[in-house]
Amino acid sequence: MPKFVLMLPHARDRYTHIPEAEFMDLMTDYIGWVEEMSAQGKYLSGEKLNADAGKIVTNKSGSIEVHDGPFAEVAEILGGYMVISAEDYDEAVEIARSHPHMKHNETIIIRQTDPAADDE
Repeated sequence: MPKFVLMLPHARDRYTHIPEAEFMDLMTDYIGWVEEMSAQGKYLSGEKLNADAGKIVTNKSGSIEVHDGPFAEVAEILGGYMVISAEDYDEAVEIARSHPHMKHNETIIIRQTDPAADDE
């Protein structure tokens, strides 16, 4: 079955200004969603990404440059990702619609993994 990556961008300071009880409710929603999708065989993996650290590696005409990132001036960061199993984009969209990220006026970016790579 095809695999899709759900990328979860959000405002850099999204979780710094909410009360702890609201944050815990949000985490409970995420855990419940993962458990439900896992039981259906749809959730494959996922990770929350560290908002305060990272590296950006670029090749500028043969010169490899490494910069710290994400940058403080960036308003939105990639907060995490989840890999799901779905028949097609339509099913992946339906799965994304049920994700707790969508309850908070957020965006989910969906990309299918390369089917040739899935066969390896």
